[in-house]
Amino acid sequence: MSKTLRWPDRTLTRRLSWFAVAGLTGFAVDAGILTVLTHQGLDARVARLASFGCALVATWLLNCSLAFGDRADAPSLAEFVQYASASALAGLINLALFTTLVTLGGPMADMPVLAVALATGVSMSVNFWSYLTIVFPARGI
Repeated sequence: MSKTLRWPDRTLTRRLSWFAVAGLTGFAVDAGILTVLTHQGLDARVARLASFGCALVATWLLNCSLAFGDRADAPSLAEFVQYASASALAGLINLALFTTLVTLGGPMADMPVLAVALATGVSMSVNFWSYLTIVFPARGI
């Protein structure tokens, strides 16, 4: 009988800290890819779809191993689908806010990374709650 590696239980502070690390990494991936694609001439709204998808994969890998490692099994396609589904509402909020800010013009249209930062900040609380309660719920010992 094989044992699954289990991380020690996380305190809320530690969990939030790792969630923040995953989020900052996701932001860097998102903003970096967005910047490259927009400098190549791609419309910021289209480029954001690609950058957002890459950031989703990066944050899933970090969250399931670090922030929620005590609640997660080995990463799997099924878990990723659940993670992506739970992220959908926050993602829609994020993308709608981003699109609105860029479409309104001004500094957000000229520097779309600022719009990414604002949209990401708004959607983070929805993400944390859904990951904590839906994707990686507490398990009995």
